[in-house]
Amino acid sequence: MAIDLKQTGIDPDLPTIPPTRNTQEAVRAALGDLQGNILQSHGRDHSRHLFITFATAGADDRQKSRQWLASLARPEYITSALTQYEEANSYRDTLRTLDRNGAITAADRTAMILSASTVFVGALVSADGYRDLRLGADLTPDDPSFAAGAKNRVTVLNDPPVTAWEPAFQATLHALVIVADDDPTLRIDPLVAQLEQQLAAIGATVAEETGTAMRFDAQGNPGPTGNVHEHFGFADGVSQPLFLARDIARARTLNGGIDVYDPSAPLDQVLVKDPAGGGDGYGSYFVYRKLEQDVAGFRGDEKALALEIAQQADPKAQDPTDADIALAGAYMVGRFKDGTPVVEQQVPGLASLPNNFSYDRDVDAVRCPLASHVRKVNPRGDKQRQFGVPLTQERTQRIARRGISFGPATLDPAPTDSVGLLFLCAQSSIPDQFEFIQALWSNFEQFLEPGTGLDAVIGQLPPSESRGQALEQPWPKVYGSHNQLDFSQQPPAPTSPFFPKRVGQRVTMRGGEYFFVPSLSALKRFGTVVESAANGAGA
Repeated sequence: MAIDLKQTGIDPDLPTIPPTRNTQEAVRAALGDLQGNILQSHGRDHSRHLFITFATAGADDRQKSRQWLASLARPEYITSALTQYEEANSYRDTLRTLDRNGAITAADRTAMILSASTVFVGALVSADGYRDLRLGADLTPDDPSFAAGAKNRVTVLNDPPVTAWEPAFQATLHALVIVADDDPTLRIDPLVAQLEQQLAAIGATVAEETGTAMRFDAQGNPGPTGNVHEHFGFADGVSQPLFLARDIARARTLNGGIDVYDPSAPLDQVLVKDPAGGGDGYGSYFVYRKLEQDVAGFRGDEKALALEIAQQADPKAQDPTDADIALAGAYMVGRFKDGTPVVEQQVPGLASLPNNFSYDRDVDAVRCPLASHVRKVNPRGDKQRQFGVPLTQERTQRIARRGISFGPATLDPAPTDSVGLLFLCAQSSIPDQFEFIQALWSNFEQFLEPGTGLDAVIGQLPPSESRGQALEQPWPKVYGSHNQLDFSQQPPAPTSPFFPKRVGQRVTMRGGEYFFVPSLSALKRFGTVVESAANGAGA
């Protein structure tokens, strides 16, 4: 049975959710046919990404490939959204049990936590996969950017040419399988080996990426209970659209509330009807991008900006203080390394990754610059003030990020280390969400207003233009101050509260693809497809 995708705050455990448009039966049926890692992150700290190119030259090759995809729909492989939800309940119950039992050994604690969930597996299919496996137009999702593929969208996004991508991403990628768990050796490796053996038997080739969630406490010490950080050193994945009632309730109590900024989102933010699925079949479009981070370059920008900040207070300053460097990084990202929003205060220290804020008290951007990453990609009402765009429209462009870091899990990588983010995001429309954010917000130097410059973290000029051609972004001379006077004039005259400084373009896209996450019923149907001369396939 179909569900109403306009609903948010769904709860599979409650018979009714007043006011509700979806029954418990309908919600559980939809989640049972939906893959995990869409409505909420799978939450595992280690993952392997298997990029698959099937043998598609002959009809027998294509049939074997379709049947292999169908075989993944068995419970021992793909994790449904309902299974993920129920395992999360079990995981929380296990943690509560452990908290009540202080005598348990560390080894037993780890074993109990791992036993609360299974290895996560997800399967994604590209437009090339649908075409080359002859799945047929009637079963293929119709998002135009998905159909074009990431290779044909580089000019829209100012990405490097495909010839500059890593070789694995230059190839035709038909599918992506994600295998994730907290134990990479005993639980991920054997399953990946099994899948690779199956793929080799049908003539498929596989390229891999490995991801690790980097967890650090507020002092930068690694630990399993720390917040996830990325290689520039900042807490990552803090603000996400929330779809489940329990996640919204948690934000209400642990992240500062939701009365100023409401993170809840309707299901249609990320879900669409799967054309190949059954009555309960829904899927989502995923963007995948391997983003390499130039940590030394970023820190150089951070220190140079910090020196300018220091010299605003003392023109004779030769070096920035640690506080200046922290503030400079917060200006660039929009949050301090511990997740404290710079719009809220001038120093780090707010606990629980606060997310209940807007820019209503900082319209002129003297606290959080307009070029800061988090303000560029999630304006939180700025578009309504600047352009009269309804807040509801701005909110529809949010994406659900599901990425993980690659490279050594350290905040101080060696100069020769390749580090960065395996960026994934879920949405119901690639052009209206991810591409809109990247091209028209992050890369557009006149957003939010003329002279704003590039997003200080992920903004990029076209490859034909040099870094030095980017606008210098405006940064506050004094945090929170509108009142600046030029004392070289008599009488002192008002002057701009900002100084210009070019920073950013320290993230490089190394390759990627657009995928669709089919429902389990769709995957099963792939195995029954019979090719026909008329349209390439029939079912």
